[in-house]
Amino acid sequence: MTGSKACFIVKSVAISGSALHEAGHALAALDHGIGVRYVNRSEVGLQSPGDLLERGRHHGAIAIAYAITALAGHAAAPETGLSKSDELLLEHAFFLGCWSDPRDAMLSAFSTLAEDFVIGHREQIENLATILDLGRTMSGSEVVEIFGSMGQ
Repeated sequence: MTGSKACFIVKSVAISGSALHEAGHALAALDHGIGVRYVNRSEVGLQSPGDLLERGRHHGAIAIAYAITALAGHAAAPETGLSKSDELLLEHAFFLGCWSDPRDAMLSAFSTLAEDFVIGHREQIENLATILDLGRTMSGSEVVEIFGSMGQ
């Protein structure tokens, strides 16, 4: 990530970095129309992008949604870095988008969008992370029930 504003957005209370990281992924996915199957302190299960295409979303829009979702965990908890699955999701986003811009420029733009998402949704991310820190695994429908469908 670039010189980040993310350090200003983390932990108003004692919340684990891993819970913030996964909460950032889950809420970014929902906000960008990506279905969440489940979330816990260790991982988020996302639904296939196939239904997004069926709903008329363009490949580029899906690619941006996946890139922001991949980077939102790190933006929410900078000390956690990017996991292998985050990097894989980001690679899928670059493949789906097939942008002609340099990869580093696109990564910088996506990182900024992810940081802006986290700043704008800080309270929701912290609330979900607090629940996850209790050792809960939540279904996607539970997350939607508590936080709304966000971007849908």
